[in-house]
Amino acid sequence: MYFCVVCVDFFHFSFHRRRGFRRILMTTTEDEGGLRHSTLCRRFTEEQIMDSIKRAIQTALPQLDEAKLETLVNELVTKVGVEGPEDLQFIQEDDLKHLLTPIQCRKILHSLKAGPVDTQPSSSLPEPLPVASSSTCPISPISPNSAWVDNFEVPWNKMRPSLRRAVDAGEKPAPEDRRHLIRVTVDAMRDHSLNPTRSECVVVAKAITQKYPNTFLDTNEEGELLGCGYFSVLNQLKTRVEYLNRGNTLSRLRNPKRTQRDDEEGDDDDQPPVATCARRDSYGCVRWQPEDYPDGETSASLEEKKLEMLDIFNREGLKGAERGRVEDLMAITYAKQREYINANPSPSILDVGKEWPFLFSQKFLFSHFTTLTSVELYTRLNEDLNKKGKRLLDFFSSQITRWKKEVRAVLKEALKKDREGTDGLAAMLVMLAYFKEQEDSLFLLADVTTTPADAEAHLSLPITPRIIMLGETILSAQKWMLSIEGRVVIPTAAHLTDFTTALAALFACYYVFNLEYQVEANTTLEFVQRFLVRINPDSTKCTAKEQISRRTGRVVKRKNAYMNPNVISFIREFTEFDWLTD
Repeated sequence: MYFCVVCVDFFHFSFHRRRGFRRILMTTTEDEGGLRHSTLCRRFTEEQIMDSIKRAIQTALPQLDEAKLETLVNELVTKVGVEGPEDLQFIQEDDLKHLLTPIQCRKILHSLKAGPVDTQPSSSLPEPLPVASSSTCPISPISPNSAWVDNFEVPWNKMRPSLRRAVDAGEKPAPEDRRHLIRVTVDAMRDHSLNPTRSECVVVAKAITQKYPNTFLDTNEEGELLGCGYFSVLNQLKTRVEYLNRGNTLSRLRNPKRTQRDDEEGDDDDQPPVATCARRDSYGCVRWQPEDYPDGETSASLEEKKLEMLDIFNREGLKGAERGRVEDLMAITYAKQREYINANPSPSILDVGKEWPFLFSQKFLFSHFTTLTSVELYTRLNEDLNKKGKRLLDFFSSQITRWKKEVRAVLKEALKKDREGTDGLAAMLVMLAYFKEQEDSLFLLADVTTTPADAEAHLSLPITPRIIMLGETILSAQKWMLSIEGRVVIPTAAHLTDFTTALAALFACYYVFNLEYQVEANTTLEFVQRFLVRINPDSTKCTAKEQISRRTGRVVKRKNAYMNPNVISFIREFTEFDWLTD
């Protein structure tokens, strides 16, 4: 009988499954009298590393809520590069100020300068398994990147001539040329490691995109960077690695697949969790929480201005939003509005409406979004939605045999000559079908005579935001309302009839009120964000850990990524198609 030596290094890195590693070193030997077998297993779990960082922060900020603490630790690990509590001494206020108040930042920095923090867990690390005396397995230090990757060279000499012409011209490659480069690159990587880790793939993806940025960087049609810029190359590299290791259980890094029996035994309650409107803090924002009040203003003076606006609203309702005085007051109290919305715990939408009612007018919802993100939301959507919507419909109709029946069914209605509704709305419905998301994850259909009270009483409005389309079909609807947390927050009005305004109001709410994208529509919403609105941070605005399985209807664990790979790959494919057919 023959035994081999196997060494598997694991370093898995993702937005919510944070950095951790495991090394299993196994040696088996054989002699004349039989088999001598010894195993040494030492585990460094991600929970222990992350918990030690959390404890260091909690020492300085014991009142910080769990959600914000989780976000802060994720940011420090994934973006700043903190690998353990000892690295916290090197962080600066600029690394924290978009997540914490100035006082909280100073407390953390002061605590770290005061001396080392005891971050040892209450219980010690698991003891190593017993080691047989005959074992001679060495234990070497584990680093995030293996030594080979620092000197790795992408095999550009194996590049196809057609790809060489593309990179020389600074053009996007043909899909088959790009896949060929990924294959030969992974083959070269596997000469050093049979199963390169995600962190090693990151180094190689950066090398590829830095060498030929015009050819391989992730960009939109306007040439703007999508997130980190190398996500699609990284995703292709890692997917290829996992594909080649699909039958090799010794080198594969994935956890064993859970069976339905495992799920049934592990679930005490088959009912899905109660939906809540999850909060997501400073994602994609440039003025999430201003540090200073306007010149000459104090907290007390801004509070007086807020009371003045409440008095105007009580007398005139949302019509008061047209007054020049309200416009001035809303602009000068922006920092106070952010203070209230960013408070911990987060206020409900009902409470926001009571304190700052003019935020639910179209005018001030959009102006707040512009100040928050530096993006003119309505202007950008008004310019691009129907124009890009028409090109999206052309993209799908020119390759109609490629798509599944659900996409073809929606596309058939969208392409009718007598179709009602705009190209932008029709394209949104096609994209929902393409991403396998239901129409009611964004749109609810109601009779044209429905009032806000009727909608709240009879439509079973969900917690997460929805556009209530008033008409016989979504495409033919001429009026709309917006609901959040089971309430209509923007009622129908004569001047709010176009779909562009409806989509802009829906999208603005996620940013203005710190809301996460709902799981059931997160891919389509991220597509709107990156393709239409062109906000492109290198992270996601949906961090839910569970979702309802489309196949079984059961609650299952959800895989998180920095960015949605389906969105990035579609934008890349669409851009290449548009370029080839231009």
